[in-house]
Amino acid sequence: MLGSFIVVTGGDSRYCPLIRELIASLRALKPAADCPIGVIDAGLTAGQIAELKAEGAAVVTPPWPVSIPAHKLRNRIHLKANLAKLHLPTYFPGYDTVIWIDADAWVQDWEAVEMLRRGAALNRFAIVAQFGRFSETELRLDWLFGRFARVRSILYKNSSRAGLTTAECRALATRPTLNAGAYALKSDAPHWEAFQRWQKRVLRKGRLFTSDQLAMAGAIYLDGLPVELLPEWCNYIGPWRFDPERRELVEYYLPNRRLGIVHMAGEDAMRADPSVLRPVLDMQDRTHQLSLRYPAWEVPAVERVAEGV
Repeated sequence: MLGSFIVVTGGDSRYCPLIRELIASLRALKPAADCPIGVIDAGLTAGQIAELKAEGAAVVTPPWPVSIPAHKLRNRIHLKANLAKLHLPTYFPGYDTVIWIDADAWVQDWEAVEMLRRGAALNRFAIVAQFGRFSETELRLDWLFGRFARVRSILYKNSSRAGLTTAECRALATRPTLNAGAYALKSDAPHWEAFQRWQKRVLRKGRLFTSDQLAMAGAIYLDGLPVELLPEWCNYIGPWRFDPERRELVEYYLPNRRLGIVHMAGEDAMRADPSVLRPVLDMQDRTHQLSLRYPAWEVPAVERVAEGV
């Protein structure tokens, strides 16, 4: 039994259109009764909160989970969502499993949500790691001279900046980054306490924006808590390809599986402006200028029923 679950996202007023698109993608696949949705208010307007509640979402305005100095915060209230991601059972109690999906992502295939639930049901942290055949590089290095190089991986840089010990930084240096844009975990899993403990530690000196990923890495790679690494299509960040016949985004390489969660990480201009397009290859490697946002790929309800989607 996978048990009850809730899908949670969050953001500020600028991200509200993306939040609503994520909700629309979920509602196109499952009705509200079958997929509860929660939203972390990290700077939404009163009107936006009312709209989200009218769409059936449970909106929570949490306090800052840890004390952040004003000079470090710099009015970036939207980062409250990043910090709150590690405290979700506190804000959305009563569910066996909590699933987080970033607002700049949307669900194309419900099977990705099921995979997240199945991973969590194994008492593991279900998440996608950023490495493998879709990554241009496995490890970034700064070459110094001859055969000597300095490691410049995301986890090494962030752990060094956060003041972790040399041994901890080295242990994290070659580990793949866990993509915090989509994950699932049982509400009573020991991981939450570990995430929060690491969060407090890394925020003493580290960056707010990447603190969630570093806290997760500490709990998984240094504490050794169990993880279930899911396939990339469960939280896909590119490279991009689409199938014109099926009218859907697919994995770049064979077998070109339909993407489960489309994550627009790094697509800053597109996230801010739905009219922005980017090059996407079709199945014959022809380039098209397309949007990755959900409305560009939304299948009308009548067609979904006819196609059995």
